[in-house]
Amino acid sequence: MRLHPLFFSLFFFWAFMPNSFAIRSISIMADAELFEVSISKYAIEDASRLLEQACRCELSYNKADAEVLIILPYIHQGQADKEGTGFYVPEHAYNWSSKMSGQQIKMELLTNSYQGVSMGLYGLLQEQLGFQFFHPKESLIPQITTWPVAEGLDWQARPRFAKKGFHLHSMHPIELTEALLDPNYPDAEKEVKGYIDWLARNQQNYFEFNLLNSIDRKSWMPYIKKIVDYGQKRGLLMGIDISMHMTQQKAFQLYQTFPNSLKSKEKQIEENMDYLAQAGWDVYNVEFSTTEFGKGKQKKKQELEIFLADLIKNRYKAHFMSRAHLVQEEAMLDKKEELPELSAEEQKLERSHGLMVHTVMFYDLEDERAPVYNNKNLKAILALYQEEAKKRECWYFPGSAYWLTFDNSVPMTLLPYLSARLEDIQLMDSLKAEGHITFSSGWEWSYWLIDWSIARWSWEHQIQGEKEINDPLQYLAELMQNDLWTDPVWSMLRLQEEFIKDKELIRYMAPSSTTDELPGRLVEMEFQPRPLYSYPYIQNQAAPHQLDTVSQTVVAPLLDFALRTEELLALQKRHFPQQGKQKQLGEELANSLQITALRARHRAYTLNYLLDKRRAKLRKEKFEDPNKWLEKAKSCREEAQKLVKKQETLYRYPLEYIAQLKEGHTAYAFGYLYSVSNLHFWEREEEQVQTGRFQQATFKNLWGLPQILGIVK
Repeated sequence: MRLHPLFFSLFFFWAFMPNSFAIRSISIMADAELFEVSISKYAIEDASRLLEQACRCELSYNKADAEVLIILPYIHQGQADKEGTGFYVPEHAYNWSSKMSGQQIKMELLTNSYQGVSMGLYGLLQEQLGFQFFHPKESLIPQITTWPVAEGLDWQARPRFAKKGFHLHSMHPIELTEALLDPNYPDAEKEVKGYIDWLARNQQNYFEFNLLNSIDRKSWMPYIKKIVDYGQKRGLLMGIDISMHMTQQKAFQLYQTFPNSLKSKEKQIEENMDYLAQAGWDVYNVEFSTTEFGKGKQKKKQELEIFLADLIKNRYKAHFMSRAHLVQEEAMLDKKEELPELSAEEQKLERSHGLMVHTVMFYDLEDERAPVYNNKNLKAILALYQEEAKKRECWYFPGSAYWLTFDNSVPMTLLPYLSARLEDIQLMDSLKAEGHITFSSGWEWSYWLIDWSIARWSWEHQIQGEKEINDPLQYLAELMQNDLWTDPVWSMLRLQEEFIKDKELIRYMAPSSTTDELPGRLVEMEFQPRPLYSYPYIQNQAAPHQLDTVSQTVVAPLLDFALRTEELLALQKRHFPQQGKQKQLGEELANSLQITALRARHRAYTLNYLLDKRRAKLRKEKFEDPNKWLEKAKSCREEAQKLVKKQETLYRYPLEYIAQLKEGHTAYAFGYLYSVSNLHFWEREEEQVQTGRFQQATFKNLWGLPQILGIVK
């Protein structure tokens, strides 16, 4: 169901007309103990600073005669009730009410834990007072001249998931990768703590990232201990993503094989875990597979899994998670082994580790078509989740960006991510999922909007007994405060869902992945959506009727999509914000959607070249591109390149770090937007259709495959 993004806010405005008098003073009424517990102390002090910036009025603590009193609860000694059914996190649902006493407004919070105090305060700021914590480096601070919440408010906030937060995929060279892995990176600690603050302000309670083998162990441990400590003081569970023996992308390995180590696997695991445990992690998320498409020696892996479960549970008093990949059993490169029966104690240890069920790209769990990782759709993944949730703690683990040859690396800003993630959140809430952790892989080109929306959708709000109705663009509408500007974005979302997703133009708009062009069994695996007719097939084998089919069902819709998007952007431009933060954000999103339209147009031109070339060959004529498709493609790319340069001025992180060649800790010798800086995939496709070099992964290759696969360190 899709409702207008301002449905709820209009209801709220009608139900609660704000007070009209100017604010001169606000006081936070808090018991002394709330200042002694770090979780509540940090939140109270941060909320005070933010309110002071917003109202430019007197801000105090425990001053009973202030005009606005924000009354925080006394938290009873002892452990709060548990949230959810998995391992313990304190209950942190909260209620706010408001009443007038003479000319004084009293806002009162009810909650049962220090975490609830923190989340309740930030909820008040963002859900009621107009603060917008949309990006780790940027927030919108409102100008509060009159108190915007009226008498009689009855607001209940329920976390949909006991554990909710984000996994930063630092195997990829994204914004915070180096800050997480290198203590000497400029302002590393400040950058990471800023992200932790963003998580806390958006009422999240989980953070993890990938650890890589390339860290300097001596300098990294004292650094990361400070980060872990800060995150825990802010109320977060701090997790680390490691592997048993994954060879890909420099993953941190708990053990190595001969000749890299002569020690037993168990001894290496113990030593490496003792090293990691110095930081005080709450959660160890362990990858068991050697690669995404192979299980390795399964009997030995089971033994090591039980050995590790015992260490994590009994020695480190932490929690153990692993993940389920999308590759189905029959598509694995190695055969399934028969495993020995476990003892009762071994079964208990085996089930003591939870499971993160992973999905990728802009598909939701109930889509009929989701051609990723050799799947027809993701319904088998949903069934796996439902089955495993009966045995162990299960978290849902979807992506908000994929990066590799799919979305922000092209670039394309794919709005269906928003509707897919919302659909899945609502589904997982109905299934009473214990956790929802988002796989995040880059924020520029407006992908911050997806992470921010996910964070806010992880809460359900009820006002005066009426549940908030969520929709994919509600937070963008709230941020921009301009219906005439936002309405065309709604139309572009529907357009992308119809053309890119439902008509599957994504099969052509996404560049060929490396596995599409490799020989052997890997090329049989459809990691991302592929064209129904491969480009080599079109070039060398397609019959006239097949060429006509591609023209009618692919090229024409690509051009139609581009034209209709451009018309909507022109309509939107008439109502463009003229100043402030909204102008900058409007420019960023408009550039993002315009380059997505140009991407469709560029792909149509290169496909037309390939189709005409094949037709000429069938007619045994010399081909000279009479329609100038390559010239049009080049002109389109040059127009897009100007947009890239314009957008780069809006990036929030240094270009030399995220968009240029550079050496770092990952398997990639560049920042994650390097392929965008020169529109690498666009130019490569022009040369491919001209030269016919389709099945050559080494042609204009961006990826260091030996490094990525772990063949070369």
